[in-house]
Amino acid sequence: MKYLLTATFVALAVLANWLASRFTITVPFSTLVAPAGVLCIGAAFVLRDWLQQLAGFAWALAAIPVAGVASYLIGEAAGWTGLQKIAVASLVAFLASETLEVAVFTPLRKRSLTAGVLASGMVGNALDSWLFLTLAFGSTAFFWGNFVGKAEMIAVGAALTAVRRYALPVAA
Repeated sequence: MKYLLTATFVALAVLANWLASRFTITVPFSTLVAPAGVLCIGAAFVLRDWLQQLAGFAWALAAIPVAGVASYLIGEAAGWTGLQKIAVASLVAFLASETLEVAVFTPLRKRSLTAGVLASGMVGNALDSWLFLTLAFGSTAFFWGNFVGKAEMIAVGAALTAVRRYALPVAA
């Protein structure tokens, strides 16, 4: 299962970076605009927490540079120069925000995995949104759209975490 989650995490990051280098979207349930990869990154935040819960901190942390390097190399191979800048910005922002997220998630997950996923995702979201937009585009004009889009996916991920914990509780 950890390999499937890791592959999905890396694929979401690569897709998010490609989408962000090409398109903007109107964030669902709002009128805010954001780079199109925002929903993928919100989901990736949740997957990173799930990876840490399943495979440990080191495994989850190692997946972040793998995703950044994969995005960069795919952009290089395909000649998508915009993707390379996005990949670097994404990697830096993700490493910074995930470091903060781990500090919140690790102690909370023992009491409530769902609360850990939700709280850590929202804390990481704010730093990631600001840092990524600043590095990738030199502007924070899309900050609220970026923040809200990821927050929606984090909320969905927290709800799925709660349903999974309720429907399939861990055996004592």
